[in-house]
Amino acid sequence: MRRLMLIFILLLCVVSLSLACGSSKTTGEKVVYSHDEAMEWAEKTLNTLSVEEKAAQLVWEQMEGYYLPEDAEKYQYWKRLVEEYGIGGFVLYGGEPHDTAYLLNKLQKASKIPLMISADFENGCGQQITGAVWFPGNMALGALQDEKLAYEVGKVGAREGRAIGIHWTYSPVVDVQNNPRNPVLSVRSFGEDVEWLSRLSAAQIRGFQENGMLATAKHYPGRGDVELIPGTEFTINRDPMDELTKVELFAFQKAVDAGVGAIMTEHIVIPSMQKGDELPASMSEETIGWIRDKTGFEGIITSDDLWYEKITKNYGVVESCIRAVKTGHDTILKPADAEKTIIALAEAVKNGELTEERLNDSVRRVLYWKAKLGLHKQRLVDLDNIDCVVGCREHRELNLQIAEASLTLLNNKGVLPIKSDIKELVHISIMRDRNDMSPAEFANKLSAAWAGSKSFQLDPDTSTEVGDKILRAVDNAEMMVISLFVPRQRYVDLGIIREDYLSLIKKIAGMKPKSTVVISFGNPYLIKYMEDVPCFLVGYAEKGFYGNQSVYMDAFINMIKGKCVPEGKLPITISEKYPLGHGLTY
Repeated sequence: MRRLMLIFILLLCVVSLSLACGSSKTTGEKVVYSHDEAMEWAEKTLNTLSVEEKAAQLVWEQMEGYYLPEDAEKYQYWKRLVEEYGIGGFVLYGGEPHDTAYLLNKLQKASKIPLMISADFENGCGQQITGAVWFPGNMALGALQDEKLAYEVGKVGAREGRAIGIHWTYSPVVDVQNNPRNPVLSVRSFGEDVEWLSRLSAAQIRGFQENGMLATAKHYPGRGDVELIPGTEFTINRDPMDELTKVELFAFQKAVDAGVGAIMTEHIVIPSMQKGDELPASMSEETIGWIRDKTGFEGIITSDDLWYEKITKNYGVVESCIRAVKTGHDTILKPADAEKTIIALAEAVKNGELTEERLNDSVRRVLYWKAKLGLHKQRLVDLDNIDCVVGCREHRELNLQIAEASLTLLNNKGVLPIKSDIKELVHISIMRDRNDMSPAEFANKLSAAWAGSKSFQLDPDTSTEVGDKILRAVDNAEMMVISLFVPRQRYVDLGIIREDYLSLIKKIAGMKPKSTVVISFGNPYLIKYMEDVPCFLVGYAEKGFYGNQSVYMDAFINMIKGKCVPEGKLPITISEKYPLGHGLTY
């Protein structure tokens, strides 16, 4: 009888938890409100605001989502921006789910107008929030060319973000990775095929926005085919206008056609759009005007960060923000001084430098999207619902599914699939940054999967004597795994590996030609250093850029154990031997 009672109690608990976790799906609350209702609220609210309050609605300041006591200087600063100025919103970097939600609820309660909270969710909510799902880089979706998965990534990011109180993501990246010599984009781009990039970004936009999160196409006008201007921190795209229209601008037009609600500009020089001048696009009225004049876009145009020294030094701390609004931006992201910027924008209206009509246009767009996302009805989140949504099993399984399928096999000379149980595994990590913790994490995962496996780490300063020790271990090994944690360096190189490390890889491959597997975490271009290795894979997550490396470690182990098969196809061109679309399977 006692056992039956215990079973009944357990079942009751399960049902109660299920009902609690399902409450967000069964309350009937709207995720996105109608255009007419949003416009009506925006217009009504706009008419109640002073010039100073209108100016504040255009500004987004940076914040973190970790616990802070009430009297912390940071918290008091954020609260002052809310209560004294009426700031439009904050951009969130880092945090824990409950701490973030609690903090955002406090700030929302203190705000006259609902705050719109933004974040970079290029690869899901976990990119910023610990415990949320962090997906592989966008290039993984490019390797799969699966619009349904792209939609699901957006949907999951929206669900998890909204559960915490975040409403606006600065994604997807629609920059085209069409210049192999430019390492700045990395796995953030869907790839070089602009047609597929447009389809995947459109699907992700729908995934975000149909589930209650404003999406952003960035970085306009496109930073794929750029190079650093010598002696400056600015990059330049020298393509003629007809080429821009076919590639970079085509991608943004397709994002607009898909209904994207926001576009982020970048500090890129595009002479062909600016009659030859060398203003960064973010400061150019001609370049920003193209968005409204040519695409039919009516959403929010936001700047990228305006605190950069290259902007403040050349255009002024507050002057750059006023100029950004003049050129057509609706929101100012991370100015160097938020308080001074709000005051300066209001003063610019009062002295006639900006018209109040121009200010109203931008404020109206901001208020419209706040209502469109339902913040005029409910700005607070239910803390009890977070655990049922953020990082849930369904989302974790989707994450692993994408990582497993997107593994891209570039070489395979009879190594995969593994046909026997592995008893002796030796693992070597080659790392660009000696402080990178990912190689140790991978070593621990391999040890858990194959007890007794040995791991070695080679950083840029490792003694050459270690090579002899490694070769002795390799002699007795049944399986060799060489992991490459060698990211690209922005505007500098495509990844550098020491010559003696390359020689070591060649020796190991010669010793174990049927049992050596090389995997690059995020950087597919590294195969150019070792085209003769018997087996080479890439997973699209790169340190210093974007994407979850840990889930690729799990995917790799599952592949070696025969639980999944690599299905990815290169979404970029590496060389004639490894063209766009190359990818083996078995």
